[in-house]
Amino acid sequence: MTDTIWRIDTARHAATARAGDGARTTGGRWTSPGYPAIYCAEHLSLAILEVLVHAPGPGQRSVARVRFRIRLDRALVERVADRRLPAGFSPRTPYAVTRAIGDEWIESLRSPALSVASAIVPTERNCILNPNHPRFDGLSWDGRDPITLDERLWMVGP
Repeated sequence: MTDTIWRIDTARHAATARAGDGARTTGGRWTSPGYPAIYCAEHLSLAILEVLVHAPGPGQRSVARVRFRIRLDRALVERVADRRLPAGFSPRTPYAVTRAIGDEWIESLRSPALSVASAIVPTERNCILNPNHPRFDGLSWDGRDPITLDERLWMVGP
């Protein structure tokens, strides 16, 4: 069975979206710096929320963005069980906890995709892709379609 996941990237980095360079440089919730990884979401709306929380300044908010629809066989996805996460998993959960899980997965090469709980919406899932996995090239990437985020998403207050 095929699943669809979503990636939003800046238009400037669209050509290298499959390389995992952003995570390799800065790391993320699930991977330490030095590990190439591509962060995606199970829903386009969750991918938009991820942009909102990771683009705090006006300059980061106004850049041109593109979206990718990625299709992959569900059998290629390893899932991190909720019971592996600390009680009260949230944006405040220390990165060291989740990075240990993601780094071990990247090194193991068990699967090209890892399904993880979203810290923003814990009942929804994000998906981390390992571009170094031998089966990574089997994932189907569609488009580099422009996406414009509604400016009201950036408003704070009434």
